[in-house]
Parts: sequence; structure tokens; C-alpha cells
Amino acid sequence: MLMLLLTACGGEEKDPAADLQAQYAAVSSAVMEADVTCHYEDEERVYTLRCDYTPGESTVTVLSPENLAGISATVADGELKLSYQDVSLDAGSYSAAAISPVAALPRLMAAAASGYVTEQSREDVEERPCLRLACDLPDDEGTLYTTWFDQETLLPLRSEITADGEMVFEVAWNRFEVTSQAAPQDSTAAPPAEDGQPDASG
Repeated sequence: MLMLLLTACGGEEKDPAADLQAQYAAVSSAVMEADVTCHYEDEERVYTLRCDYTPGESTVTVLSPENLAGISATVADGELKLSYQDVSLDAGSYSAAAISPVAALPRLMAAAASGYVTEQSREDVEERPCLRLACDLPDDEGTLYTTWFDQETLLPLRSEITADGEMVFEVAWNRFEVTSQAAPQDSTAAPPAEDGQPDASG
């Protein structure tokens, strides 16, 4: 389930991308879960990940597959630190072309909040009208972060990450719950709505 804690823009719509990014820039903390399909040269792998997000640092935990469940990583300032059963391992930095799967959700959040919008359009995902935004980040040359946001709730439904034009990750969002949110800046959006649980499958 996705949690309805972001609100669509009220009044006259001038720049839907700017209004949406103002909402995501105001998110102080959130809990999210998603199925991440990783496209490697000769195989595909699917992970279910939970991300406890803040703009400065996020903790990502593997929920499945079962043999990897419980492994977590801290993502902060381009650095990864893996943890399992109270043992931590500094995994170093990740490059844009080989971004780690555990960094995918925090990077998509960064793109939603402050990425440079290179494309925007209106498309349907499972018959739900969406705003599609493709963004890049200043420290990720050659990497494009694309997300389809439900037009009514502004919640993410699916995402893609490409590097140098090649698909790297596909993301199907299962849960998105904002746990702390500041007042959006430079936005005409209304205050956050009361809790709700729209069906993510439409």
C-alpha cells in the first residue's frame, strides 16, 4: 500500500514539476518499500528493499530474496556502508554508471526533490493519470532518473534509472509513507492531507 501523505497542487496549475519538487524537497523523513529489478549484462535480479529516508542519510534494508534478507546499507554523501548482524563494512563510493541497487531509492528521492528536469509529460500507469519527470543530478553525469507520479496524490508509482542510455534499474513502488514534512517552499500546494491508503495497483 502507498500512504497518501503528499497532496496535489491546489489552485491554478502553473508548473506541475516545480510544485511536485517543492513537495518532495519538504520531506524530512519517509519510509518506503519497492521492488527493484536490476538489469545486468547477462542476467536480471529482483530485490525488495525498504528505505528509511532522510535527505542527509538513508538506511536501506534488503527484504528479499530470502538469502540476502537483513543486509542493510547506510547511504550518505555518495558513500555506502553495509551492515549485517552488527558487522559493518565500508563499501566505499558508487559511480553514476554503476550505482548500487541499495542507493537507487535515495537517489530517486534526491532527483524528485532537487534534480534538473530534462523531460516532463503526462502518461497513464495502469489507467492512473501520472506526471512523468526525468531528472539528472549534478554528481551523476550520464545517469537519468525517471519517475511516474500519480497526478492526484503525487505518490511515485514506478521509476527507471538509466546510465548512458542503458536501462539499469526498474522500480515498482509498494509503500511510500512520509513521516515528517516541512512546509513546502515556493509552492501553492495545500497542507498535507490526512492519512490514507490508496491501492497502489490501481
